[in-house]
Amino acid sequence: MSGFTLEEYQRRINEVVKFIHEEGLDGYLSFNPYNIFYLGLYYYPGKRPVVIYIHKTGEVYAFTPKMEYHGAKKLKQFTQVFAYDDDFHAKADLYDFINKNIQTKLSNKKRIAVDEVDIHGYQRLEEIFDYVVIRDQMMTIRQIKSQEEVDMLRKSALYSDYIVQVGKEMLKPGVTELGLLNRMITKTVDKMIEELGEVIYVPGGPAGALVPSGIRTAMPHALPSGKMVEGGDTMILSCGTNVWGYRTECERTFFAGEPDNKKIKAFQVMKEAQELGIQLMKPGAICEEVERKVIKFITDGGYGEYIRHRTGHGKGLEEHEPPYVAAGDGTIMRPGMVFSSEPGIYMEGFSGFRHSDTIVITEDGCEVLTQYPKDLDSMIIRL
Repeated sequence: MSGFTLEEYQRRINEVVKFIHEEGLDGYLSFNPYNIFYLGLYYYPGKRPVVIYIHKTGEVYAFTPKMEYHGAKKLKQFTQVFAYDDDFHAKADLYDFINKNIQTKLSNKKRIAVDEVDIHGYQRLEEIFDYVVIRDQMMTIRQIKSQEEVDMLRKSALYSDYIVQVGKEMLKPGVTELGLLNRMITKTVDKMIEELGEVIYVPGGPAGALVPSGIRTAMPHALPSGKMVEGGDTMILSCGTNVWGYRTECERTFFAGEPDNKKIKAFQVMKEAQELGIQLMKPGAICEEVERKVIKFITDGGYGEYIRHRTGHGKGLEEHEPPYVAAGDGTIMRPGMVFSSEPGIYMEGFSGFRHSDTIVITEDGCEVLTQYPKDLDSMIIRL
């Protein structure tokens, strides 16, 4: 079972093979769970590594503990799947096992690319292979989403919008942050099961949120608590969902009752800055330049001292992934890249303000995948 076509997975494999040839390598060895998800093998990352080896000929080999073997062997994009014995008393060595099964494919140099393992893994690999670390190159391949990936993100965005709406409907004085969060997730996941069926979700679950209220909204990543929502509170519903591992986010700043002028002014500057970020995201735009212009807008509006984080980040299989709409990131935006736009204003002891949308760069601009309303009137919950 897969959310993508075999042709899509072959396209991804071909991109890796192209890199292998450009670097004069024998192959690529992946230990990174997200890179392995990208190649179509979904599993629970734990103490038993799953590894994929792509040879320069395009052959793909998976190495799994026995407990993951039966699922992996069904995947048609793999040339062969090997199961290793992870019993402690067997003293099995995964790296020797990999070498034993691919050594006939390697040149005398045994030169391969590796994404990431722990320090022990690097030491063992050094004893067997001549390797180079390629985290950046693999992320570069993943940055440009195919049409199938964008379609999956569009599907995910529908549920990111939905979970925000569920939160708004349930938001009222007396509800706790944790109680609200639980109901939001339950209702959203029920809808996803009903509409999507047997979709595989990567660890972290299909839906999640941060739901700070009151002065806690001034903490960008405030964890849910037992605090009760009170009349007059600001509330940030920072929501996201994933379908087949592809993550989108939709965040909105709500008000439990009519906000005062101080809140309205800060809200409007935040909202316009977020919309400016979206307008600036297009082919040829430079990430750090988008950040600079958004920061300048907030600063000129009188709220520069209340900025706590970057304007946005890449989206895909990971919640936060390169490129980053941040100072120091000179990445040029290209069609198929996916970003969040989420500048925030955080006034300690008073209130925080943040909207976020998920955006895909198109040939002539960008497409906003999340479509939940963001105007002030839509954000006010009249008690």
